[in-house]
Amino acid sequence: MLMIPMIILLLITLALYVVSAIVVWRGLTRAQAVRWQWLLPFAALLCHAGLLWSYLKSDDFEHLNITSSLSTVAFLLSALTLVKNKRANSLLLRPIIYIFAAVSLVLMVASPVNWGASVDIANGLAIHIVLSLLAYAVLVLASLYAVQILYLTYLLKHHRSNLLTGYFPPLMTVERYFFRLVATGTLMLLLAISSGFIFLDNMFEQGQAHKTILTFIALIIYAMVLFFHRVRKVRGRSLVIASVVGSGILTLAYFGSRVVRDILLSM
Repeated sequence: MLMIPMIILLLITLALYVVSAIVVWRGLTRAQAVRWQWLLPFAALLCHAGLLWSYLKSDDFEHLNITSSLSTVAFLLSALTLVKNKRANSLLLRPIIYIFAAVSLVLMVASPVNWGASVDIANGLAIHIVLSLLAYAVLVLASLYAVQILYLTYLLKHHRSNLLTGYFPPLMTVERYFFRLVATGTLMLLLAISSGFIFLDNMFEQGQAHKTILTFIALIIYAMVLFFHRVRKVRGRSLVIASVVGSGILTLAYFGSRVVRDILLSM
């Protein structure tokens, strides 16, 4: 049963995220950003962190189900877009990220806190979990930039460059930041995998093998993207699409097993 303070905090957080999305979108469409617009998502992040902490603490951090994992990723995505607010002030998908964060909170609070398998955070497992979530959030953000690159390329290819004036960023700027995110996320993913082999007894045991194999496949895809870009100086659509495929495989690896375990097997 939900506590009244948690419900109030949820409503405040939802309002902050929705208003943040509206303000950012209006700033994009009007080709000018409000100087104080970062205050709203910052307040939303603080409330989001408090809500996430209260939810997990109510169960003594014994469970990390699909909804709390999703909400954590949404929090990290929102935080990353806020940190890069000035350098990436034309991220077209930022309002969608805020709405996604709001929806993830509703799903989390609506789900039982003891739902899903128990998690033992001893023996360094917490390090593995944190690195995995950080890597996933950074690589998903890279995929959002990839979508924006594809859209900007489409506009240029169909001679609609007049739509780029004002609130759309230069294609080269988005592409450069995209590859930086892929490099950072790939390094974090490598560290997450390494920590798994260090702190877990067997990464290929039953229930973990498919997750490990899919994560390795995603890591190889991202490594190839970076290799062709840095060494072969390749740019363009093929590498962008490959990164999106990598994110899809990584999503299947992480959330696919949780859907089966937390939802299908508990029915």
